[in-house]
Amino acid sequence: MAASLRINHLSIMVRDLTRSADFYQRILRLPEIECKARKPNIRWFGIGDSQSIHLIEGDFGQTYVTMSTHLCIAVTDLDATVAHIAATGTKYGDLARNEGRIYTRADGVRSIYLQDPDGYWLEISDDY
Repeated sequence: MAASLRINHLSIMVRDLTRSADFYQRILRLPEIECKARKPNIRWFGIGDSQSIHLIEGDFGQTYVTMSTHLCIAVTDLDATVAHIAATGTKYGDLARNEGRIYTRADGVRSIYLQDPDGYWLEISDDY
């Protein structure tokens, strides 16, 4: 019998832990959870179902990221989430990078794309 699998967490390096933590808390409204690593340069944020994002502050030099390399977070109410993100003044757009637009895939799933303070791409979708 094969073992069941699920993603436990995603760790990303960030240049400024306070700035990135503010983005993930205030813009994405992720709750900060206990950081069991107990290191001052690491903070954890929950994304549901015992999954989390770990922000690790450090110098990671030049980083090249594209929209193809992204984390997608599904939400139950995309319209309310987009309204909140827009109200914060955070730029977002569709897959073609048209600012303020929502993308609709061929299968009907709607999403937006935005970047965190370090340039990592995030997709927020209603494919919950």
